[in-house]
Amino acid sequence: MSDRTWHSTSTAADYADCHPVTVLKACEAEELHGVQRKARGRWRIHVDCLDAWIKGQRCEHQKAGAA
Repeated sequence: MSDRTWHSTSTAADYADCHPVTVLKACEAEELHGVQRKARGRWRIHVDCLDAWIKGQRCEHQKAGAA
């Protein structure tokens, strides 16, 4: 288990055992909740959101946005 709270697409991919492009595309498609500080900036993914995505669930941020 990782001690990191926030991941880049690369470290998120290592954590999820997938390719970084898979994580990037999931963020762009809003399947995985990620944050960018500016347009076309680096994605940051919270570990709780990443865990939910790995399990095929929606994270708390996505649930709150859908309400």
